[in-house]
Amino acid sequence: MAKNIKKTSTDDKVLFYYYKAVEYFQNNSKTVYIALTVIVLIAAGIFFYINNKKAAEEEANMELVKVQRLYDQQKYDQAINGDSAGTTRGLLYIVNEYGSTESGNTAKLLLGNSYFALLDFDNALKYYDSYSGSNLIYKATSLAGVAAVYEAKLQYLEAAQQFEKAAGINPDIALNDQFLYYAARNYSKVNDKDGYMKVLEKLRKDYPKSTYIALTEKFEGLFL
Repeated sequence: MAKNIKKTSTDDKVLFYYYKAVEYFQNNSKTVYIALTVIVLIAAGIFFYINNKKAAEEEANMELVKVQRLYDQQKYDQAINGDSAGTTRGLLYIVNEYGSTESGNTAKLLLGNSYFALLDFDNALKYYDSYSGSNLIYKATSLAGVAAVYEAKLQYLEAAQQFEKAAGINPDIALNDQFLYYAARNYSKVNDKDGYMKVLEKLRKDYPKSTYIALTEKFEGLFL
């Protein structure tokens, strides 16, 4: 004779919610299927985005390695546009195709440097200013590039402000004292003593052993 199995209140609750779920599904099957489809599509979209981004990063890096040789040889026109053989597509191609990746953002800096070397300051500024990567050293470098363009265009106040911003990105960046020195130099060119003293004090306080401190002395006689 089979034993009677005593149901617990927990069993009753599980059965209750099970049947409620079945009832809801039967009454709203169309809505449920739509919701499930949306969830699946969202999940698939996220998966595709992650994998596509990874693939794009790898492709951008491969192209960047090819360009590096031309850039190091100071063949800036070829570095920008690619070589005549078509083996290297160039920095413009990398930026246009993979500009949102980290390698694509690195290409923006090299593109800015290449245009700067060719004295095309407007394009140099465009690509320095477009950097949006996560590397703080490169971020500081992009701001310093913007500053260098302003200085080349004789816009000394803007140059000083950008060099100062570059020095404030991260305290551990090795070029910070140099950026502060350049800021001081440009503030001196527009006779901005307040700006000059501000960056000079930061240079002396944060980088007391910097060789750039002594170099700033020649600017002090320029103030009226």
